[in-house]
Amino acid sequence: MDRYAVLAVTVLVFFSMELHPPLTCAIFNMVQEGHYKSVVATSGTIWVPDNYTRIQWAIGNASGGDTIFVRAGTYYERLTIDKKISLIGENEHNTNIDGNGTGIIIFALASNITVSGFTVQNGECGIWLWQTANNIFTRNIASNNQYGIYAWESNTNILTGNIVSNNQYGIYIWRSSNNILSGNIASNNQYGIYLYYSRNNIVTGNAVTNNQYGIRLDFFCNNNTLTCNNVSSNDNSGIRLTFSSDNMICHNNFIKNIETASSIDSVNSWDNRAEGNYWSDYKGTDADIDGIGDTPYPIGEDNQDGYPLMATFLQFDIAKENQSYKIDAVSNFKISDIHYDLDPDTRTDAVSFRVNDAEGRGFCRIRIAHALIKPPYAVRVDHKSRIPFEIVYTNKTHTWLYFTNDLSGHEVTIMHTLYLEQLVLLQWTILGLTGIIAFLLFVSFKYYRKFKEQKKVIETYQHELGSLPANHSELARLLFAKDVIERKEKIDNFKKKYGIHIQPAGTLEDLMQKMGVKEKVNN
Repeated sequence: MDRYAVLAVTVLVFFSMELHPPLTCAIFNMVQEGHYKSVVATSGTIWVPDNYTRIQWAIGNASGGDTIFVRAGTYYERLTIDKKISLIGENEHNTNIDGNGTGIIIFALASNITVSGFTVQNGECGIWLWQTANNIFTRNIASNNQYGIYAWESNTNILTGNIVSNNQYGIYIWRSSNNILSGNIASNNQYGIYLYYSRNNIVTGNAVTNNQYGIRLDFFCNNNTLTCNNVSSNDNSGIRLTFSSDNMICHNNFIKNIETASSIDSVNSWDNRAEGNYWSDYKGTDADIDGIGDTPYPIGEDNQDGYPLMATFLQFDIAKENQSYKIDAVSNFKISDIHYDLDPDTRTDAVSFRVNDAEGRGFCRIRIAHALIKPPYAVRVDHKSRIPFEIVYTNKTHTWLYFTNDLSGHEVTIMHTLYLEQLVLLQWTILGLTGIIAFLLFVSFKYYRKFKEQKKVIETYQHELGSLPANHSELARLLFAKDVIERKEKIDNFKKKYGIHIQPAGTLEDLMQKMGVKEKVNN
């Protein structure tokens, strides 16, 4: 009976090795590393080699939620992680786990695992995620394996900041969905990043260079997003799609690949109807000077980039008041030291950066978030002179600016300002208000003078007559009597000079009687 049991196990192992060699090695891992060193560790935190001399022993004695810190050194092990833990290496460049030429070096069977800070090398598979979810693998180096990082039927994982090199497959995603691959470096592999029958993944910000194939999507890899990747100097295809459609491929740089792009029985979107990708072998021109090629870039039947970029696509993160904003740029300048600040002259929001080494006449097409800097804008060089620019596109949240100039070695600042038309309108408004105020002051001064003269006359009469009478008739009599007195000397002089006697009315009543005017009596 024992012989039959041994034979059955042997057959099972044989077929397992034929179908999935790494899986077989993982089973052997569990047997080989199944003995643990009995050393007491601090609750929640385990140190290797302080508490356990082998990493697998620390994993075996850990509880869910524990953190295992591994000091720098080389560990000849193959690990199986079957519980929720964080496995943290001291430094990915000198904390090595060596498979000694066989097996899976880190075999992840549980979900909610974090693995960071290791070099995994010389195994059949560096890191293998087997039907797991919600794991984070970051800042790891996987080299000299058949598979650098392999996700098999694993969803919603994050692979970020890893380096995969000198493997057959750098990062291999098989029948997996909703994963994020960001900021990884895949170089000197046969396949840099390979997706097979996988959907709804995000591949962004990766550098894929010097591989046989850069990025490859095979067999029903649909609805994936590939953006902000640098794919360069690959010996075969920069990107190749086979039987894979409805993917968004935009804002990538494809530079000096032997075959830039290949599409077989696939229909995909290569632009967002405003901007596409940068293709180093694009031969088109930019007559309207907006940073976008005037003719499409052909990729194959039913595929084209309708808005090819005239220079490499760059993306930066800018922080303002603890909020992060993305700035996109298409530029043949080398842009560095980009940062947010307040303009020292105007105390307004601004973004500054240095530009160098333009290929030909330098230009920059840049997208600014309104929440970062409100429109309208001005562009300055070294915080002094302004340079002209064009607004090539704007919407409710962003504005795209385009400027060109010989700016190498200078600092460019984009800042909030007022439109020239607004400044002119403001000047005319101020001038008009000034005119109105001056006119009102003139009228007020004129009437004030007249009021003062009338007041002076009244004060004179009051001084001479004592007080003003209560009614108009009495006032008229007093004023007439005063006039008779003032004119008496003039009448006497006229009589002496000309011998003519003038007898004026002595009172107001005499004058009214001579003129036949009766006084109106008020009832």
